[in-house]
Parts: sequence; C-alpha cells; structure tokens
Amino acid sequence: MNNLKGILDKYNLHAKGLRCLGKVSVIDTDKGRIVYKENSNNYDIYEYLKVRDFNYFPRYFNDKNTTYDLSEYIVGKDIPDEQKLNDLIHLSGILHRKTSFNKEVDMDEIKAIYEKISNDATYLMKYYEDLNNYIDTVVFMSPSEYLLVSNIDLFYYLLSFVKVEITNWYNFIKEKKVIRYAMIHNNLSLEHILEGDNKYLISWGKAKLDMPINDLIKIYEENYYDLDLEDLIREYEKELQINDYEYLFLLINLAIPKRIEFTKNTYQDCYNINNYLVYLSKIASLIQKREKKHKKV
Repeated sequence: MNNLKGILDKYNLHAKGLRCLGKVSVIDTDKGRIVYKENSNNYDIYEYLKVRDFNYFPRYFNDKNTTYDLSEYIVGKDIPDEQKLNDLIHLSGILHRKTSFNKEVDMDEIKAIYEKISNDATYLMKYYEDLNNYIDTVVFMSPSEYLLVSNIDLFYYLLSFVKVEITNWYNFIKEKKVIRYAMIHNNLSLEHILEGDNKYLISWGKAKLDMPINDLIKIYEENYYDLDLEDLIREYEKELQINDYEYLFLLINLAIPKRIEFTKNTYQDCYNINNYLVYLSKIASLIQKREKKHKKV
C-alpha cells in the first residue's frame, strides 16, 4: 500500500479517497471508482477471456508485470437472489461455451481423480458403518443420533453408487481419449456476480482451465436448498449441452457425503443433519431417475 500513489500515477489516476473492504481497497479517483487488490494479477486470465469474446468482467488497468489487480468498481443493483442465481448459472454456461475445447486425456490426471474419489468413498463407507455400529450400542440415543441412523441407508446407497460409477466413469474416459475443458471461474457464488448496466463476474483469482462441470458442482453445493438441479441444468444448457460422462461426474461428486460429526448441541446437530438429508435425498432422487432411464434403454 505504501507504493499505491506511484501505482496510480503510472496509470494517470489521482486518488480522492480510499476505504478498505476486506482484502481489497476501493479508491475514488478523478476517473471514477476503482478496486485495488495486492498480491493478485489476473491479467492473463482477462486477456484470455477477451480473446474468447467473454466480456462479463470489470475493466482492468494493470498490465502483465504487476503484483496487483486494478479494476473498475461496479455498483451492483439490488437484484433478488433467485434472479442472481439464475444469471450466475447462465453466465457460467456462456463462459464455458466460449472457452471450451477438447483436450487429449492425461491419464495420470484422470487416474488421480479416480483414486481420490474411490478412496474417499471407501473411507466414508467404513466411517458410517462404524458410526452406525457405535450408535446401535447406545442405550438412549440422542435425537440427532436417531435421525442419522434412521436414514443411514441413504448414505450407503449414495456411497455404493459412487464406488461403482467412478470406475465406470474412469473406464469411459480411458476409452474416449479426449475430455472437454474450459476456463472455469472456480469460485462461483452470489457474492461474485454483480449486475449493473451489464452482468459481471468478479474474483477471478482461482480461475483455471479444468472440466467445466466443476463450476456447476460448486454452484449446486452452495445453493441446493433453494435450487433444483434439473432447473440448474436446463438454464445452463441454454448455452452448453452437458454430455453423459459430464452428468455422471456431476452426480458422483454431489453424491459423496460429507463426514458428519456430533457436537454437544443436539438441537443444532438435528437441524444440520436434517438439512443435509434434504440435500442427499435430492441427489438420490436424480440418481434413481438416471438408473430408470438406463434400464429402459
């Protein structure tokens, strides 16, 4: 920050005021309000997005050889969260469509993904089996313990699905030889979309070339209570169709349950577990729909 005046002078900007908002500083200048962030430089990402005709990000000032980001400050309008979520999904579809390409499969990379998911599923299956066995020995179960064990089959069902289908996905990718990649934002949330005269995605620090379905996993995991996955896919596919192996990878990742641990607050545990069961039930329903569809084929 000590060198901020020199940085602004470099771009012929003259500060009139400054305030800090978390990791960024908002600066009023003679050419409008700008955002300054240290130890960040997304220049290459912005340039790539421009080349691919994706322009839904704030205008930037800094060049390639800097250790900071300097971009215009966007004044977002007050948009209902439901509309922002819909726009977030739609923008992710545009981003992936404009930057997607087929990449020859790197089997070391794919094998690492396969082994991690397979190992996680094996570990979680053992974890929930042990937890189930322990709770069964408790003479007086707590409400949260009873809620979990009475729904434990849902965890077993999802983990069995993951263990089988991650192998099928891995074998399919090996045979296919190519996989779709795109620039993914990798940090999509309602806080990272602003809507003024245009729509803008901000906070590009985690962006990278990867499988586009990973952005959808993030969106759904953060918004599952208010979002139907089939609605998400319908909105996304207005821009880019999801193929079979991508949809399978989406379901596999969403079906991996997190590790539930009990605390001393039984009421809060019941609330959290019940909410999480809603999420898992939605995923199980989609898996069952997929299984029925495949049986008909």
